[in-house]
Amino acid sequence: MPVWVKIATVLAFMSFWLFGMTTALASGGCRKGLSTAERTNKACLVSMTGLFGFKKIGQPDKASDAPLYAGYAIATLASGDASSARDLFRQSFHFGYASSESVELKNGLKVSAPLFTTVLRVHHDQTPPEARALWWEVFQEADADLFKELLTAIEAKQDDTGAQIYAEGVQYV
Repeated sequence: MPVWVKIATVLAFMSFWLFGMTTALASGGCRKGLSTAERTNKACLVSMTGLFGFKKIGQPDKASDAPLYAGYAIATLASGDASSARDLFRQSFHFGYASSESVELKNGLKVSAPLFTTVLRVHHDQTPPEARALWWEVFQEADADLFKELLTAIEAKQDDTGAQIYAEGVQYV
């Protein structure tokens, strides 16, 4: 095998690997939040670009991507595009809602685990109130009954994950 083929193969592999690692690190920052809202939003935008690139080559959508899409929606809303943010929140809801994995709250309500994780992501300290309001609006449009039940659980300050949920948001303990 010629040397140039070996070099081209190594460069192609390294490019793909670097693209994947950048996307993975940015996705982690987007899910968990970074030191500032601006950094988190930048991480979400980098992650979104990378994830959409992988989806073009065949990576399927997963329920666990729901919090990422919520992060993308928050970053998109921060850049001033409310319509796209609404669409991304809808995708986030549907990815999380479709999961068969669930958590049971103290009041007995079973909620999809990725959807509940998304609720926690939306209520991260750095999330602006208008993003939270848009999320809950999309949630209510998608499933009004679950919205009412979850709102009742939130108002009762009940959960099953170590977070204290209040009507105005989520505070991590």
